[in-house]
Amino acid sequence: MTSILPRCILVLLIALSCQQASAAADEPVGDLTPLPESWQRSRRIEIAASETTQLLRLPLDTDFWMHTRPGFPDVAVINDHHQMIPFLIRQTPGLQSFTTPYLWTPQQIELLPEDDGALSLIVRLADTDPQPELLRIQTPLQDFEQRVEVTDETTTPATPLCEPTLIFDYTRFMDVRRMEVPLQKTMGRILKIRIETATAELESPLRELISTVNSSGQTEQSERSLRVRRPFRIDRITFQSTSVTQSSIHPEARPLEITEVREDPVQRTTTAEFLSDQRPITKVLLQTPARNFRRRVTVQVPAQHQPEKWQDTADGVISNFTAGTLSEQQLELSLPELRTKRLRIIIQNLDSPPLPITGATGIGPQYELLLLTEPGQSYQLLYDDDQALQQQHDLQALNRAIQLNTPTVTATLLPVVQRQLRPKQPVADSGHRLLNSPWLLGIVSLVSAALLGWSLYNAIRRLEADSQGPPDSANPTTPPVP
Repeated sequence: MTSILPRCILVLLIALSCQQASAAADEPVGDLTPLPESWQRSRRIEIAASETTQLLRLPLDTDFWMHTRPGFPDVAVINDHHQMIPFLIRQTPGLQSFTTPYLWTPQQIELLPEDDGALSLIVRLADTDPQPELLRIQTPLQDFEQRVEVTDETTTPATPLCEPTLIFDYTRFMDVRRMEVPLQKTMGRILKIRIETATAELESPLRELISTVNSSGQTEQSERSLRVRRPFRIDRITFQSTSVTQSSIHPEARPLEITEVREDPVQRTTTAEFLSDQRPITKVLLQTPARNFRRRVTVQVPAQHQPEKWQDTADGVISNFTAGTLSEQQLELSLPELRTKRLRIIIQNLDSPPLPITGATGIGPQYELLLLTEPGQSYQLLYDDDQALQQQHDLQALNRAIQLNTPTVTATLLPVVQRQLRPKQPVADSGHRLLNSPWLLGIVSLVSAALLGWSLYNAIRRLEADSQGPPDSANPTTPPVP
């Protein structure tokens, strides 16, 4: 038995060595870099022949966005030698510029009633506050009209910052409200906001019943509307300014597919669900034939780790009304940049009729892929890999070329080749992968060493026993030594 064990161990070690050698032979040699097994989509990059290094820009299409993950860990560019090439994905630069709003509430406000029944607010801006471009007044009141004037009190005489502007709420007649006053920019730090009527008379919903006796002695009854005085309450005033943040990109608009529109009479909401192609979206433009409305809305997307649940990503107000010479339409909702397959919008109807939603448009930036190409080389774009990890490339040369405003050459992507560059092993070949496991090799080596040690120990014991010879009792015919 002991003679068989070393032979078995020797055979096993030889088999493992051969297996490792075979696995090593399957690996690329030279400058060929092993690629992950699970890239599913390959597309050749069509570029014009050149004798110099070029900065290549590659516009990205819908198929790319539909089959890549956020952050692009599953994207790679390879050359003819299967070497990975550094690349950069960025927003496509454009000629436009965009602004971002900045909202703030002044800290020093003084209330000053005037003799003519008006109400003035003296606002002292901080030195660090920007120049206000818009005044927004918040009030809980409904059904009113107020004329507002804003002046810069740091000049003599005071400088008007706007024409007398009407703010209003027509809830009694329609869902229409406007509380913003555009302002001219000023460096002045003391502003005066004048509300035309501090207290207004309103018709009460109650009626007064009056009984009179006429000349014939009969009692006649009549109704008379009651008038009540209501002060104009201001909860908060807010200023807004805008500033240019960076160079913009050319926006790209794409229709979103409506999958469902449903009404909830209990929650008094309208919910519209859409499908998107996962291109980046920063705005959604709703389409509705309705007129004379103002509704609060919430935009939701599937939760990251629980796609069956929804999470809020933005909210805002949509409106569309015409009243005399006044007209306003705001059907665009701003979003943080997102990529999603599904999106839904919840509209708060309250007691107003539901809004019919006929469509929506997603608006977002365009993106491009940049890389440096060498003469005589061809390139492929690989993507769609659930197992790929984020790559770490040396982007110094590429970034330097961009900083120097190196002219770019536009390339195109050829049709998708859906394949696996290194096919996954079938289930029946699991034993082959098991034998290649370093864990198994380590365990077998330890067991082999233990068995060899045990066998050597037994062999040494037998040799020692044989060298001592048999004891006297074992050979009684041998005469004793004198």
